[in-house]
Amino acid sequence: MPEVRLHVAGYRDSDRAERADLAWNLQRELLELKVDDVVRPAAPSEKGAKGSAMEWAQLIVTLAGTLPPVIAALHSWLGRHPGASITIEIDGDQLTLADPASDEKRALIEAWMRRHGGR
Repeated sequence: MPEVRLHVAGYRDSDRAERADLAWNLQRELLELKVDDVVRPAAPSEKGAKGSAMEWAQLIVTLAGTLPPVIAALHSWLGRHPGASITIEIDGDQLTLADPASDEKRALIEAWMRRHGGR
């Protein structure tokens, strides 16, 4: 199954805790979709290690179906969190989603999705 990596950047002034909270909220929402799983990257194995801010703000989505419902859910989530941003990545190909998309941004999103089997 394809894996989609998400990095929740949050708002311009988000700290580590806020990014982690935003990622937890997004994870719960994504689990309501038809996806196989939504997990966080493996935490460091050192005793007492808490993980970096990057790890706590990342999610790995294993798709059960197609990409468009995930993109739609991300747009919906961003609509409820004005000013926040999320970077989505498949096989190293990244796309940052932020404020409501202009026609130009929509064209970029559609091209990115076509490269990854989304329509």
